[in-house]
Amino acid sequence: MTSTFDFSSHAPGATQRLRIGVVFYIGVLLVLALLVGLSGWSAYRDYRSTTDLVRQNISALSRSLEGYISALLLQSYGSIYVVGEELQLSAAPPDVARIREELALAMRYDPVSAYLFVLRDGQLYAVDSRGQAAEGKLRGLLEQAPLATGEHPSFGRAFQPDNDSGYLMPMFISQRDAHGHEQKVGALIDTDRLGDLLRRLGLEEHMNAGMYDNSGGVLFRTPQPLRFVGQPLQLDSPLRARLGQSTFALVEGDNIDNERALFADAPSASFPIHAVVGQTSASYLTPWIKRSSYSALLLLISVLAIGLIAWQLRRLIGELSQSGRFYGQLFNDINDGVLLIGVDGRVQAANPRAARMFGVAGAELLIGRLPSELSPPYQPDGRLSLAASRAALSDLLNSELGERDSEWRFLRRDNREAFDCEVHSSRFRWQQNTLLLVVLHDITERKRYLAEQEYLASHDSLTGLPNRYWLVRHIEQRIAQGEGQRFAVLLLDMNRFKEVNDTLGHHYGDAVLQEVGKRLDDWLRSQGAQIARLGGDEMAIVTARPLDENDVGRLCQDVGQVLRQPLSAAGVQLEISASIGVASYPEHGESPADLLRCADIAMYQAKNSRRDFIVYQRSDDTYTLERLALYTHLGRAIREGGLQLHYQPKVRLDDQQVIGFEALLRWNHPERGLIPPGEFIPLAESTELIHPLTHWVIDEALRQLHVWRARGLGTCIAINISANNLRNPHFVGNLQALLAQHRVPAELIELEVTEGTLLEDPEMALRCLQAIRDLGVILSIDDFGTGYSSLAYLKRLPVQVLKIDRTFISAMTSNFSDAMIVQSTVALGHNFGMQVVAEGVEDAATAEALAQLGCDIAQGYHFGRPMPAEQVVAWRLQRQLESLGID
Repeated sequence: MTSTFDFSSHAPGATQRLRIGVVFYIGVLLVLALLVGLSGWSAYRDYRSTTDLVRQNISALSRSLEGYISALLLQSYGSIYVVGEELQLSAAPPDVARIREELALAMRYDPVSAYLFVLRDGQLYAVDSRGQAAEGKLRGLLEQAPLATGEHPSFGRAFQPDNDSGYLMPMFISQRDAHGHEQKVGALIDTDRLGDLLRRLGLEEHMNAGMYDNSGGVLFRTPQPLRFVGQPLQLDSPLRARLGQSTFALVEGDNIDNERALFADAPSASFPIHAVVGQTSASYLTPWIKRSSYSALLLLISVLAIGLIAWQLRRLIGELSQSGRFYGQLFNDINDGVLLIGVDGRVQAANPRAARMFGVAGAELLIGRLPSELSPPYQPDGRLSLAASRAALSDLLNSELGERDSEWRFLRRDNREAFDCEVHSSRFRWQQNTLLLVVLHDITERKRYLAEQEYLASHDSLTGLPNRYWLVRHIEQRIAQGEGQRFAVLLLDMNRFKEVNDTLGHHYGDAVLQEVGKRLDDWLRSQGAQIARLGGDEMAIVTARPLDENDVGRLCQDVGQVLRQPLSAAGVQLEISASIGVASYPEHGESPADLLRCADIAMYQAKNSRRDFIVYQRSDDTYTLERLALYTHLGRAIREGGLQLHYQPKVRLDDQQVIGFEALLRWNHPERGLIPPGEFIPLAESTELIHPLTHWVIDEALRQLHVWRARGLGTCIAINISANNLRNPHFVGNLQALLAQHRVPAELIELEVTEGTLLEDPEMALRCLQAIRDLGVILSIDDFGTGYSSLAYLKRLPVQVLKIDRTFISAMTSNFSDAMIVQSTVALGHNFGMQVVAEGVEDAATAEALAQLGCDIAQGYHFGRPMPAEQVVAWRLQRQLESLGID
């Protein structure tokens, strides 16, 4: 089939040319009046089309830049978070080898960071991407640009390590202990990655792109990074109003160069940064002004020149045929594919570029084809190509605007490969016929690149499984589309997986993770469930359907069976098990963060209780907003002196003499009043607050003891400590320093440790207790009888005092079994050469019974309640007067 469309014009004779000239001249006079009116409308429409295109371009670029930056930073943040958790601050000199080992280990799993570093007490430790030490290369630059302190990820000024390398942007977290020691853990990220992305996405010469944080500091900028990176945004910058905002927006104002510009601001959902792409207003408004000015000028010139060039009309008509050949060449040589489509929807003409795009030998092979015949049966959005093309044709023919921009998937005729195009369609009239001009711009490679970047951002590089970024969005989609339909989130953490890495090495550990991930993914696909790797040996599963309690149990058991299937690593047969926590939507949470938090809590409960799985229960969840607020207030109370010690007397039973006091912690909260120790002490023991809290208690007790000794009131004080204190390698040194600071003899201090805490790590506890005993401090086992410790272990402990738990004392006068336990414990303590203390003595009968059993010391309300330090002197004086018979 041949084309009926011809660009050439023919003139049969001079008379015909003259007639055409006269008609043309009269038509020009009539049309000129219309052109003046239409020129304004055309200029306005041109302006809207130009600004809309610019807005679309910079919006797409900024969103792509933000997604790529967030994906990069999430991976680097994971590395520095792990290093920060592993390298806890302490007063002792840092272990350089361990720091470098932790940095190199984190770098092994970090494909993004160019360097990882730790800055502790002014000393820099750094490794490059190969895990090699790199302090010499980075030391001077980090000192020239000191990093700010903050609890959340912060960003420093990008810099060049040398003239031949690209810019590196620091991201870091800061940590500080109670002694003022500070540690910064961070990563240096190569900003060339961002530049490569922008070059691929097509950042034009008159555009700029960059990144700034919520404080207004410029973190990255192209072009001219040296001029702007590290500088704050101008006070009148329109982007300042965007600081702290979390929604995408287009804003207009002066840029850093003091030029009027349009900005697309895309805040990151994961970090306090904004990705910005800007384009100066002059870059697109100046051409528009020129075009409008040219149009007006041409109209004026046309009116003035119409009489002067009338005699040239005959020659112009003769040149019409040459104009036809010119437009024909333009049609054929344009770099995009062009199709001319008639009102019947069939192709009437095509240029050579379109023929190459469709894989045919010549453009004539496309003539007569429907667009649906050149497309796959279905479009990517699921629409039938035939129905969608007919609807688009009808809209173009009937719409007032007569233009349309869209995306369409076509099919090559030679190899049947699909390709995607941006399609600009416009309606026009030619030779009294209505035609559609369809311009095809191939975007297959661009979409492939964006899809690749999206895959890398949403999948784990080691196992190929979806990552946390994908999981959060998947749960959000399930919640948005499920209309309340229930589903469950399972969080599993492999048990003792660290032993695999420590024994076989991380190479085999990675291989095990890959095999486990593939095995679970294959099995879960058959169940219609989705799995994602969150990091380390932690994975999450999202079920496909609602599950009751029995279904959850069966699913967890099935997952456990899949995991326990033997696998081989380094010639060793391994059986992997996992602890699983389960949270259900919407019972346990209505957002991804809430569901993952609840599943994480249940998982750790399962791990601690040695169970295969546990379903989240709100009654067992102590991680509440109130608990977090209490944690914050407790830390402030420790720092600002909001705590107080009360002292309960300890009485020798044979002569009723006061031989010492036990220091008991009290917290009178300014808003909640007196908070019981059983509520805030377990909170401190489960966090790092236990160390500054114990330090404050010992310091305050020693200070008070020094005051009493200066007044001639010699006594001893018993202080409770935690098992976490025994695990602190600096505890013994700090205790020795406090004894020297307050000039208190060590034998006047008694440290009490509960029997249960000694059983958590017996050998560690034994070593620490021996070091404390070597200082001369008296040691006591508190709450004896509740921890089930063995006599073989008990006899090894360097303790001098045994305290019987109050649960046996309170009922010993009425319960024969409790009385026998107390009697046996007293005999046991004496046989081991220890003094025996009974706590919780509430009445004289109990005190008398204890004395008859040979118990040495007692304390309780019968002798005296816990009291502030200022009441102790008055209480002792009153007791002495009572003993003398004086009221």
